[in-house]
Amino acid sequence: MFTTLEALDTNQHADLYYRGVEGYAFARDVSWAPLACSELVKAARDMPVMFTTGDTVRPIALMGLARHTNALINDAGEWTGQYVPAHLRRYPFLLGDTAKAARFVVMIDPAAANFSHADAPAEGAQAMFEAGKPVSGGIVEQARRFLLAFQDELEQSQRWLAPLKEHDLLVERQLVVRREGQQEIVVNGFAVVDNDRLKAVDDSTLAAWSRNGLLAMVYAHLHSQSNSERLMASLFQTAAQTVTGTEDAISDE
Repeated sequence: MFTTLEALDTNQHADLYYRGVEGYAFARDVSWAPLACSELVKAARDMPVMFTTGDTVRPIALMGLARHTNALINDAGEWTGQYVPAHLRRYPFLLGDTAKAARFVVMIDPAAANFSHADAPAEGAQAMFEAGKPVSGGIVEQARRFLLAFQDELEQSQRWLAPLKEHDLLVERQLVVRREGQQEIVVNGFAVVDNDRLKAVDDSTLAAWSRNGLLAMVYAHLHSQSNSERLMASLFQTAAQTVTGTEDAISDE
């Protein structure tokens, strides 16, 4: 999605103009997106929501069953789902780390079609800088606020979901897709909540999770697995293919 990245600089990008995103063709090869917990339930209506493996638990939205595919973007570059993950909505801006703790810099993909220059600004584009500083209330300030809020939510999500790891509820799975009896695609490197382990959690813990919203996210995640069928149909464009199920996996890509 991001082909190149540059730190947004008042001098280097003084003549830069910006036009809002028109369609999502830029994300056609993005097969998954990181999620904040605040997005999880909404994303689960369209996409299978999985969790990353490893020491830190992060939710992700699966948008394609093969690398560089996105089943929710049509040939015209239009988003066909209900909810667009914030990871896509932040394009062509990204938050970059600096050497200083808790300090970030706004970065851009200069190759994005959204950008043009003062000598030939695109129709509807607006200047990003004026008199050596970002236009008051303009896209630079808006992007910075959005990126910082999203970064904060991603960090909060790790803390929210930590109990899933602490209670050993996550198991690695791989999704096997077959066509005409032949294995075609294996999606692995992700984890899901194990139903049997969830049932074994004590009532007081489940009650606490119900009050703080974690249980609702878990159920949304579990129900979202049925969205794999939509991804499969988009991948093969035929009803002849079936998802055989999930199996234990060792792969951790």
